[in-house]
Amino acid sequence: MLVLCLVVAAAAGQQPVPDDTAWEAFLQWLNQQLPNSNPEDLIPPYRAVLLRRGLTPAEADRLMSQLGHRAFTDPAGAKVLWNKVYAGAKPIFNLTPNGFLAKIIDGHTPGTALDVGMGQGRNSVFLAQRGWSVTGIDPSDEAVRLAEQSAQAAGVRITAVAAADSAFDFGSARWDLIVVTYVRDLDGNDARRIWRALKPGGILVYENGASPKNEVLRAFLDFQILHFEDADDTPDWHPERRTRIQRLAAQKPEPR
Repeated sequence: MLVLCLVVAAAAGQQPVPDDTAWEAFLQWLNQQLPNSNPEDLIPPYRAVLLRRGLTPAEADRLMSQLGHRAFTDPAGAKVLWNKVYAGAKPIFNLTPNGFLAKIIDGHTPGTALDVGMGQGRNSVFLAQRGWSVTGIDPSDEAVRLAEQSAQAAGVRITAVAAADSAFDFGSARWDLIVVTYVRDLDGNDARRIWRALKPGGILVYENGASPKNEVLRAFLDFQILHFEDADDTPDWHPERRTRIQRLAAQKPEPR
């Protein structure tokens, strides 16, 4: 299963929350694992641990579903998980800027940009090189370290913050551009938050695995839709695999 699909499923599903004892045991185990660029290799081995502890296969599968969901959505879990991913020796994601982002900003006057889930900083550094004032956020402090290192090597400055998007204040009328690529599906709450955070005329650029029933597009119908596509294409995560991808550019209208 493609990692972006794992992220989509984790973010979208209404999974029961595992009790704190089970969660802390899993988190301690995950923290002890060697770095690995592929999240698909990090979480599933814990099932064998549960079986050795006496859970039945059905019980282990049920708990694994809950733990996997929380690993992607809980700030503490996301920090440990993505620290392991970004410390891995063989990245399974493109290190070059997102092509859709490059297409959308071409010709736009640089302003303030927020890169949500910036990872190793490929998009943040790209924007800074083109004159944007960039703030990038990511729950992984390893990602922040790599992003700052990349910016320094490129001779540009970015503001890199170790924070989950749920814990970061997007502000009001603050950004000319918000970038969300390969983080999770966005919903109506995200759309309202992004609307509030964008300046009039500001743009959201989004790319991820295809959401069911075009739910991401529906969430942003109050915006001016500059571009939307649902295509079988090469993703930035696992670029060796083709999959369904949705791309959205949505603009907060200028006041009339």
